[in-house]
Amino acid sequence: ARLSGLKLKKERFPMDSILEQFRNTKAALRPKSIQKYKNVLDQLELFIKAMQIDYLDEFTSDHASRFFNELIKERKDPTGNTDRMLKAKPKTVNFYLQTVRSLFNQEVLMGHVSINPFNHVKNLKVEARLPDYFTKEEISLFFAQEMEDVYRNAFLGLLHTGMRAAELFNLTWDDVDLERRLIHVRPKGNFKTKTDNSERAIPMDETIRTVLQELGTNRELTPYVFKSRQGQLLSERTSLAVCKRVGHSAGIKTRLYLHKFRHTFATHLLQQHVQLAAIQKFLGHTTISQTMVYAHVMTEFLHDDVKLLDKIFNDEK
Repeated sequence: ARLSGLKLKKERFPMDSILEQFRNTKAALRPKSIQKYKNVLDQLELFIKAMQIDYLDEFTSDHASRFFNELIKERKDPTGNTDRMLKAKPKTVNFYLQTVRSLFNQEVLMGHVSINPFNHVKNLKVEARLPDYFTKEEISLFFAQEMEDVYRNAFLGLLHTGMRAAELFNLTWDDVDLERRLIHVRPKGNFKTKTDNSERAIPMDETIRTVLQELGTNRELTPYVFKSRQGQLLSERTSLAVCKRVGHSAGIKTRLYLHKFRHTFATHLLQQHVQLAAIQKFLGHTTISQTMVYAHVMTEFLHDDVKLLDKIFNDEK
Protein backbone atom coordinates (compact mmCIF):
# COMPACT_ATOMS: atom_id res chain seq x y z
CA ALA A 1 0.00 0.00 0.00
CA ARG A 2 2.83 2.31 0.87
CA LEU A 3 4.53 1.63 -2.54
CA SER A 4 1.36 2.51 -4.46
CA GLY A 5 1.39 5.91 -2.85
CA LEU A 6 4.86 6.70 -4.06
CA LYS A 7 5.22 8.91 -7.14
CA LEU A 8 8.23 7.69 -9.11
CA LYS A 9 9.99 10.52 -10.89
CA LYS A 10 10.51 9.87 -14.61
CA GLU A 11 14.09 10.23 -15.76
CA ARG A 12 14.75 13.13 -18.12
CA PHE A 13 17.57 13.39 -20.65
CA PRO A 14 19.43 16.68 -21.24
CA MET A 15 19.64 17.71 -24.90
CA ASP A 16 23.27 18.81 -24.64
CA SER A 17 24.30 15.31 -23.49
CA ILE A 18 22.28 13.69 -26.29
CA LEU A 19 23.92 15.89 -28.91
CA GLU A 20 27.38 15.12 -27.55
CA GLN A 21 26.74 11.37 -27.54
CA PHE A 22 25.48 11.51 -31.12
CA ARG A 23 28.57 13.48 -32.19
CA ASN A 24 30.74 10.75 -30.71
CA THR A 25 29.07 8.11 -32.88
CA LYS A 26 30.46 9.92 -35.96
CA ALA A 27 34.03 10.25 -34.66
CA ALA A 28 35.37 7.32 -36.73
CA LEU A 29 34.18 8.74 -40.05
CA ARG A 30 36.32 10.48 -42.65
CA PRO A 31 37.10 14.16 -41.84
CA LYS A 32 34.76 15.46 -44.56
CA SER A 33 31.88 13.35 -43.22
CA ILE A 34 32.60 14.43 -39.65
CA GLN A 35 32.41 18.06 -40.77
CA LYS A 36 29.08 17.47 -42.55
CA TYR A 37 27.54 16.01 -39.39
CA LYS A 38 29.08 18.77 -37.29
CA ASN A 39 27.34 21.39 -39.44
CA VAL A 40 23.98 19.72 -38.84
CA LEU A 41 24.46 19.25 -35.11
CA ASP A 42 25.76 22.80 -34.64
CA GLN A 43 22.65 24.12 -36.39
CA LEU A 44 20.40 21.90 -34.27
CA GLU A 45 22.17 23.04 -31.11
CA LEU A 46 21.63 26.71 -31.98
CA PHE A 47 17.95 26.01 -32.65
CA ILE A 48 17.54 24.14 -29.35
CA LYS A 49 19.09 27.03 -27.43
CA ALA A 50 16.90 29.57 -29.24
CA MET A 51 13.81 27.53 -28.35
CA GLN A 52 15.05 27.15 -24.75
CA ILE A 53 14.76 23.37 -24.92
CA ASP A 54 16.69 21.77 -22.07
CA TYR A 55 15.38 18.20 -22.14
CA LEU A 56 14.60 15.64 -24.81
CA ASP A 57 10.91 15.34 -23.88
CA GLU A 58 10.48 19.09 -24.49
CA PHE A 59 11.26 18.76 -28.21
CA THR A 60 7.87 18.48 -29.91
CA SER A 61 6.60 17.93 -33.46
CA ASP A 62 5.95 21.67 -33.60
CA HIS A 63 9.63 22.28 -32.93
CA ALA A 64 10.47 19.83 -35.72
CA SER A 65 8.27 21.81 -38.11
CA ARG A 66 9.93 25.06 -37.09
CA PHE A 67 13.39 23.57 -37.55
CA PHE A 68 12.40 22.39 -41.04
CA ASN A 69 11.07 25.87 -41.90
CA GLU A 70 14.38 27.36 -40.79
CA LEU A 71 16.22 25.01 -43.13
CA ILE A 72 14.19 26.01 -46.19
CA LYS A 73 14.05 29.74 -45.42
CA GLU A 74 15.75 32.13 -47.82
CA ARG A 75 18.79 33.91 -46.44
CA LYS A 76 20.85 36.92 -47.43
CA ASP A 77 23.96 36.30 -49.48
CA PRO A 78 26.89 36.22 -46.98
CA THR A 79 29.14 37.86 -49.60
CA GLY A 80 27.18 41.09 -49.15
CA ASN A 81 25.18 40.97 -52.38
CA THR A 82 21.91 42.45 -51.12
CA ASP A 83 20.12 41.73 -54.41
CA ARG A 84 20.50 37.98 -54.05
CA MET A 85 18.82 35.63 -51.59
CA LEU A 86 20.16 32.12 -51.04
CA LYS A 87 18.21 28.97 -50.34
CA ALA A 88 19.55 25.59 -49.21
CA LYS A 89 19.53 22.90 -51.87
CA PRO A 90 16.95 20.12 -51.39
CA LYS A 91 19.73 17.54 -51.09
CA THR A 92 21.30 19.53 -48.25
CA VAL A 93 17.97 19.97 -46.45
CA ASN A 94 17.29 16.24 -46.75
CA PHE A 95 20.68 15.40 -45.26
CA TYR A 96 19.89 17.63 -42.28
CA LEU A 97 16.53 15.90 -41.86
CA GLN A 98 18.09 12.46 -42.22
CA THR A 99 20.62 13.27 -39.52
CA VAL A 100 18.20 14.67 -36.95
CA ARG A 101 15.74 11.82 -37.62
CA SER A 102 18.57 9.39 -36.97
CA LEU A 103 19.37 11.13 -33.69
CA PHE A 104 15.78 10.94 -32.45
CA ASN A 105 15.29 7.39 -33.75
CA GLN A 106 18.25 6.40 -31.61
CA GLU A 107 16.56 7.93 -28.58
CA VAL A 108 13.31 6.10 -29.39
CA LEU A 109 15.16 2.78 -29.58
CA MET A 110 16.77 3.49 -26.22
CA GLY A 111 13.35 4.17 -24.71
CA HIS A 112 14.20 7.76 -23.81
CA VAL A 113 11.27 9.12 -25.84
CA SER A 114 8.18 7.41 -27.24
CA ILE A 115 7.98 8.98 -30.70
CA ASN A 116 10.28 10.74 -33.16
CA PRO A 117 9.09 14.38 -33.45
CA PHE A 118 10.32 14.48 -37.07
CA ASN A 119 8.10 11.61 -38.27
CA HIS A 120 5.67 13.99 -39.96
CA VAL A 121 8.33 16.07 -41.74
CA LYS A 122 8.76 14.98 -45.36
CA ASN A 123 11.91 15.19 -47.44
CA LEU A 124 12.07 17.69 -50.26
CA LYS A 125 11.86 16.39 -53.79
CA VAL A 126 15.29 16.18 -55.40
CA GLU A 127 15.63 16.37 -59.14
CA ALA A 128 17.90 13.49 -60.07
CA ARG A 129 21.07 14.77 -61.69
CA LEU A 130 22.51 12.25 -64.09
CA PRO A 131 26.28 11.76 -63.85
CA ASP A 132 28.14 13.37 -66.71
CA TYR A 133 31.26 11.86 -68.22
CA PHE A 134 34.06 12.50 -70.68
CA THR A 135 33.53 11.25 -74.22
CA LYS A 136 36.31 9.31 -75.96
CA GLU A 137 37.12 12.44 -77.97
CA GLU A 138 37.37 14.56 -74.81
CA ILE A 139 39.65 12.01 -73.17
CA SER A 140 41.92 12.01 -76.24
CA LEU A 141 42.03 15.81 -76.27
CA PHE A 142 42.63 15.97 -72.51
CA PHE A 143 45.64 13.63 -72.47
CA ALA A 144 47.08 15.22 -75.62
CA GLN A 145 47.77 18.37 -73.59
CA GLU A 146 51.04 19.15 -71.84
CA MET A 147 50.98 18.50 -68.10
CA GLU A 148 53.32 17.31 -65.38
CA ASP A 149 53.75 13.54 -65.21
CA VAL A 150 52.65 13.68 -61.57
CA TYR A 151 49.17 14.78 -62.64
CA ARG A 152 49.04 12.83 -65.91
CA ASN A 153 49.64 9.60 -63.98
CA ALA A 154 47.06 10.56 -61.33
CA PHE A 155 44.40 11.37 -63.95
CA LEU A 156 45.14 8.09 -65.74
CA GLY A 157 44.79 6.34 -62.38
CA LEU A 158 41.38 7.90 -61.78
CA LEU A 159 40.20 7.08 -65.31
CA HIS A 160 41.39 3.47 -65.42
CA THR A 161 40.42 2.38 -61.89
CA GLY A 162 37.24 4.35 -61.13
CA MET A 163 38.68 5.16 -57.71
CA ARG A 164 37.63 8.24 -55.79
CA ALA A 165 40.33 10.91 -55.68
CA ALA A 166 40.91 10.43 -51.95
CA GLU A 167 41.26 6.67 -52.47
CA LEU A 168 43.81 7.04 -55.26
CA PHE A 169 45.85 9.76 -53.58
CA ASN A 170 46.09 7.70 -50.36
CA LEU A 171 47.15 4.58 -52.24
CA THR A 172 50.42 3.12 -50.89
CA TRP A 173 52.69 0.49 -52.39
CA ASP A 174 51.48 -2.21 -50.02
CA ASP A 175 48.05 -1.79 -51.65
CA VAL A 176 49.46 -2.67 -55.09
CA ASP A 177 49.83 -6.31 -56.18
CA LEU A 178 51.47 -6.16 -59.60
CA GLU A 179 51.84 -9.92 -59.79
CA ARG A 180 48.12 -10.58 -59.34
CA ARG A 181 47.25 -7.29 -61.11
CA LEU A 182 45.12 -6.01 -58.23
CA ILE A 183 44.80 -2.67 -56.45
CA HIS A 184 43.46 -2.87 -52.89
CA VAL A 185 41.35 -0.02 -51.54
CA ARG A 186 41.37 -0.11 -47.75
CA PRO A 187 41.64 2.23 -44.75
CA LYS A 188 45.03 3.09 -43.31
CA GLY A 189 46.42 5.67 -40.90
CA ASN A 190 44.38 8.85 -41.22
CA PHE A 191 42.59 7.64 -44.35
CA LYS A 192 39.20 5.98 -44.02
CA THR A 193 37.16 4.53 -46.86
CA LYS A 194 33.76 6.12 -47.49
CA THR A 195 31.92 2.98 -46.33
CA ASP A 196 32.80 -0.60 -45.39
CA ASN A 197 31.79 -1.62 -48.92
CA SER A 198 34.35 0.80 -50.30
CA GLU A 199 37.04 -1.69 -49.31
CA ARG A 200 37.67 -3.69 -52.46
CA ALA A 201 40.19 -5.09 -54.92
CA ILE A 202 40.22 -3.50 -58.38
CA PRO A 203 41.73 -5.42 -61.31
CA MET A 204 44.35 -3.52 -63.34
CA ASP A 205 44.05 -2.96 -67.07
CA GLU A 206 47.23 -2.79 -69.11
CA THR A 207 47.40 1.02 -69.02
CA ILE A 208 47.35 1.35 -65.26
CA ARG A 209 49.66 -1.66 -64.84
CA THR A 210 52.24 0.06 -67.06
CA VAL A 211 51.88 3.31 -65.11
CA LEU A 212 52.37 1.49 -61.80
CA GLN A 213 55.38 -0.45 -63.08
CA GLU A 214 57.04 2.79 -64.17
CA LEU A 215 56.26 4.52 -60.87
CA GLY A 216 57.55 1.50 -58.99
CA THR A 217 61.04 1.85 -60.46
CA ASN A 218 61.46 5.20 -58.73
CA ARG A 219 60.13 4.65 -55.24
CA GLU A 220 61.30 7.20 -52.72
CA LEU A 221 61.01 7.36 -48.95
CA THR A 222 57.32 8.21 -49.17
CA PRO A 223 54.95 5.23 -49.34
CA TYR A 224 52.49 6.99 -51.65
CA VAL A 225 52.10 5.64 -55.19
CA PHE A 226 50.72 8.84 -56.73
CA LYS A 227 52.63 11.60 -54.97
CA SER A 228 53.39 15.29 -55.38
CA ARG A 229 56.71 16.60 -56.69
CA GLN A 230 57.83 16.84 -53.08
CA GLY A 231 56.90 13.19 -52.49
CA GLN A 232 53.90 14.10 -50.35
CA LEU A 233 50.20 13.32 -50.52
CA LEU A 234 48.65 14.86 -53.63
CA SER A 235 46.30 17.76 -52.95
CA GLU A 236 42.76 17.36 -54.28
CA ARG A 237 42.44 21.13 -54.61
CA THR A 238 45.64 21.49 -56.64
CA SER A 239 44.79 18.44 -58.76
CA LEU A 240 41.37 19.90 -59.49
CA ALA A 241 42.96 23.19 -60.56
CA VAL A 242 45.29 21.30 -62.92
CA CYS A 243 42.37 19.25 -64.26
CA LYS A 244 40.44 22.42 -65.09
CA ARG A 245 43.43 24.12 -66.69
CA VAL A 246 44.23 21.10 -68.87
CA GLY A 247 40.56 20.62 -69.78
CA HIS A 248 40.18 24.24 -70.83
CA SER A 249 43.36 24.00 -72.90
CA ALA A 250 41.86 20.95 -74.60
CA GLY A 251 38.75 22.93 -75.49
CA ILE A 252 36.45 20.81 -73.33
CA LYS A 253 33.26 22.80 -72.70
CA THR A 254 31.58 20.44 -70.24
CA ARG A 255 32.14 20.56 -66.46
CA LEU A 256 35.61 19.64 -65.25
CA TYR A 257 36.07 17.93 -61.89
CA LEU A 258 38.01 14.95 -60.53
CA HIS A 259 34.98 12.73 -59.83
CA LYS A 260 34.10 12.93 -63.52
CA PHE A 261 36.88 10.42 -64.25
CA ARG A 262 35.05 7.93 -61.99
CA HIS A 263 31.79 8.57 -63.87
CA THR A 264 33.66 8.09 -67.15
CA PHE A 265 35.14 4.77 -65.98
CA ALA A 266 31.70 3.40 -65.08
CA THR A 267 29.87 4.81 -68.10
CA HIS A 268 32.25 3.49 -70.73
CA LEU A 269 32.36 0.05 -69.12
CA LEU A 270 28.57 -0.05 -69.17
CA GLN A 271 28.52 1.00 -72.81
CA GLN A 272 30.72 -2.03 -73.50
CA HIS A 273 28.05 -4.21 -71.87
CA VAL A 274 29.95 -4.91 -68.64
CA GLN A 275 27.39 -6.09 -66.07
CA LEU A 276 26.14 -3.57 -63.52
CA ALA A 277 26.99 -5.99 -60.70
CA ALA A 278 30.65 -6.02 -61.78
CA ILE A 279 30.76 -2.21 -62.04
CA GLN A 280 29.19 -2.00 -58.58
CA LYS A 281 32.12 -4.03 -57.19
CA PHE A 282 34.70 -1.96 -59.06
CA LEU A 283 33.22 1.25 -57.63
CA GLY A 284 32.63 -0.08 -54.12
CA HIS A 285 28.94 0.85 -54.10
CA THR A 286 26.92 -0.49 -51.18
CA THR A 287 23.83 -1.22 -53.31
CA ILE A 288 23.17 -1.83 -56.99
CA SER A 289 20.76 1.13 -56.98
CA GLN A 290 23.75 3.47 -56.58
CA THR A 291 25.27 2.00 -59.74
CA MET A 292 21.95 2.19 -61.60
CA VAL A 293 22.43 5.95 -62.06
CA TYR A 294 24.70 5.07 -64.99
CA ALA A 295 22.09 2.93 -66.74
CA HIS A 296 20.55 5.91 -68.55
CA VAL A 297 23.48 6.03 -70.99
CA MET A 298 22.56 2.63 -72.39
CA THR A 299 19.57 4.00 -74.32
CA GLU A 300 21.98 5.71 -76.70
CA PHE A 301 23.66 2.42 -77.55
CA LEU A 302 20.79 -0.06 -77.69
CA HIS A 303 19.83 0.26 -81.37
CA ASP A 304 22.19 -2.51 -82.42
CA ASP A 305 20.76 -4.76 -79.74
CA VAL A 306 17.19 -4.10 -80.86
CA LYS A 307 18.17 -5.00 -84.42
CA LEU A 308 18.58 -8.56 -83.18
CA LEU A 309 14.78 -8.77 -83.13
CA ASP A 310 14.73 -8.36 -86.93
CA LYS A 311 17.03 -11.34 -87.27
CA ILE A 312 15.10 -13.44 -84.76
CA PHE A 313 11.66 -12.84 -86.24
CA ASN A 314 12.76 -12.77 -89.88
CA ASP A 315 14.43 -16.13 -89.41
CA GLU A 316 11.12 -17.52 -88.17
CA LYS A 317 9.30 -16.48 -91.33
